[in-house]
Amino acid sequence: MFNFFINGLKEKLQPLKLKFLGLLAGGYIASFVSVQGIQALMPFIRREFAISRTQAGLYSTVFFISATAVALFSGNIVDKIGSRTGLLIGLYSMGGLFIFQGAAPVYGLLLVLGLLTGLGFSIITPAVNKAVMIEVEPSHRAVSMGIMHSGSGVGGFVGAAILPALAGFIGWRLSIILAGIISLLIGLIVQRYLQVSSLEEKDEENSSGKSFSRQLYRVLSNRQLMLASGLGVVFGLAVGAIPAHYTLYLTMDLNFSEAAAGLALGVVQIGGVVGRIFWGWLSDIPFKGDRKNTFLVIMITIVILNLTSAFAGSLLGSSLLLMMLLSFMLGVSALGWSGLFFTVVSERATAEQTGMASGMALVFLRLGVVIGPAIFGLLGDYFDHYRYSWLLLTVLVLISGSIYYILQSRQDRKRAEASGADS
Repeated sequence: MFNFFINGLKEKLQPLKLKFLGLLAGGYIASFVSVQGIQALMPFIRREFAISRTQAGLYSTVFFISATAVALFSGNIVDKIGSRTGLLIGLYSMGGLFIFQGAAPVYGLLLVLGLLTGLGFSIITPAVNKAVMIEVEPSHRAVSMGIMHSGSGVGGFVGAAILPALAGFIGWRLSIILAGIISLLIGLIVQRYLQVSSLEEKDEENSSGKSFSRQLYRVLSNRQLMLASGLGVVFGLAVGAIPAHYTLYLTMDLNFSEAAAGLALGVVQIGGVVGRIFWGWLSDIPFKGDRKNTFLVIMITIVILNLTSAFAGSLLGSSLLLMMLLSFMLGVSALGWSGLFFTVVSERATAEQTGMASGMALVFLRLGVVIGPAIFGLLGDYFDHYRYSWLLLTVLVLISGSIYYILQSRQDRKRAEASGADS
C-alpha cells in the first residue's frame, strides 16, 4: 500500500521536473539571502559607520534603482545568451560583489558596490523565468513557476532571520561574506547540474541577430503583454508596502508587542512561499490554465483581507490567533502572486522574447515596490493610523483588477470569434 502511494506520488510529480526547479530555486534562494540579509544587517552597518537612517536607506535605493534601470537590457541579454548563462552571471557577480562589500572600509564604497550588485541581480529573474517557460509543459507552468519563485521567499526569510543572529557572533562583515560565498557555491552547483535544452539554443540563435530596439518595439506593441505587466504596479505596491509597515501597523494600531509583530511578519513571508505554489497549482489544475479567473480570485482575496485589516482592528487586536491567521492569508495573497504573474507575462511573449518580457514586467513591478512604502506610510502619518492606507490599496487593487478582467475578457471574446470564423 505504501509503495503504491509513493509510486503514485512520483507519477504526479514527475512532470514538474523537481530537480530542475530546485536548481533554479536555489539560485533565487542564494540571491535573496544576500539581498534581504544585508538589509537586515543595516543596524550593525549603521552603528559601525555612524550614518543616519536616511543614509542607511540609501543602500536599498541604489540597489533597486540599478536593478530596475537595466531590467530591459538584462532581459534582452538573457534572450541572446540563454537562461543558464544568465543565471550564472547573476550568481557569480552577486557572490563576488557581496564578498567585496564585506571588506568595504567606508560606507560610500558599500553604496557603489551595492549599485553594481543590483546589475547582477537584475539578470536572475529573466533567466529563471525563461528557463521554466522553455523546459516545462504549458499544463504545469504556473505551479512550476510558483515552486521556483518560492525560492525568493525562502531566501528572504533565511537572510533576514539568520544573518543578523549570526552577525551577533561573527560580525556583519563575515556574515555578508558568508552570504556571498553561498552564492558562489550555488553557482558552481548550477553550472555543474543545470542542463540547457536544444530548444533554448535555437531561441538564442533566433534572437542573437535582433537589435535591442527592435525587440523592445515588439514587446511594447504586444497589448496582451503590456496589460499583464501593468498589474505589476499594484502588486508591487502591496509587496513593497505591507512588509515595510506591517510590524508598525500591528504595534501602533493593534497594540501587539514587538515580538508578536516580528513573528507575524515571518508568518506573512511563510504565507508568501505557500501562496506562490498554491496559486500556480490552482491555475494549472482546478482552473485548467485559466489565468484570468485565478487572478480574479487573488484580487478578491486581497480586497477582503485589506478591508479586514482596515475595519476589524478591534477584533484582530483581541486575538493573537486571528491576527496570525490574517497574516498568513495576507502573505498567501498579497505576496504569493509572483509565480503566476510571471507565468502570464511569459506566456504573452514569444519564446525568444521571454527574457525581455520579464524585464518589462520587473520595471512595472519595482516601480510599485519603490513608491508603495512611502505612500502607505504617508497616509499612516497624516491620519495617525493605517486604516486609509489599507483602503487606498484596496481601491487600487479593485480598479486595476477590474480593468484587467474587462480588457482580458474582451480579448478572449475576440480570439474566440476569430477562431470560430476560421473554422
